Order: sequence, then structure tokens, then C-alpha cells
Amino acid sequence: MTVPKRFDVLRFFGGLLKVLAWITLVIAIIGAISTAILGGTLGSMLTGYIPNAPQTGWLTSLGAVAAALVVLLIGLVNFVLYYALGEFISLLVAVEENTRLSAALLLKMHQETQVDTRTAVATYPGGFTNEPAPYK
Repeated sequence: MTVPKRFDVLRFFGGLLKVLAWITLVIAIIGAISTAILGGTLGSMLTGYIPNAPQTGWLTSLGAVAAALVVLLIGLVNFVLYYALGEFISLLVAVEENTRLSAALLLKMHQETQVDTRTAVATYPGGFTNEPAPYK
């Protein structure tokens, strides 16, 4: 037995959030790699042009790697949040659908166990249903 699907917009946004989560993760990885490469290169270039500056190329490279790790960490946090929100919306829609299916099955089972009083033939005349039948 199936029930009609409802809440198409919530299903769409749940899927959209999951796709955006993956896009965010890819952009974060590309951003972290770019930050590490360009930050270290830019720092090395600037130390050569500053007169009387100490040679701290390793320090600028270390700063670039630290910035790249921060970019990657923020991207990972955003990925987890977007993906979890998308899964949570999908979970709520699935719970609602399962609840409606259970209610429909319970109603069907209840209707099948009901005795139709219009066509039922009385086999025991009077008394309570838990009393034994009288002797003939």
C-alpha cells in the first residue's frame, strides 16, 4: 500500500541543501589550496621587495598554511551544517509519510475486522457473548 507523496517543496529543499553542502565542500577545498599556494607565494614576493626586511619567507608560508586550514575548517563546518539540515528535512518528510501509511493500514485493518450488522446472522439468541451456549 502506498500513500500519495506530499510536501514536494520540502523534498526539493532537502535535496537542494545536500547539493549545496557538496558544492560548499568543493569550494572550501579549492579555496584552502588556493590560499596556501597564493598566500605563500605572495608573502615570499613581498619580503624580497621590502628594504631592510628580515628574510621571513617561512613565516609567511606558515601563515598561508594556517589561513588555508581555517578556510578548510570553516568549509567543513558549513558542509556538515548544510548536509545535516538537508537530511533532517528529509527525515521529517519520511516520518510524516510513514505515519500516514501506518494510519491508513490501521484504518484498513480496523475496517476489515468490523462485522457488518446488516448481513450478520445471529447464531446465539440473547445473552452475553462470553456465556456458554445453552444445551439443546
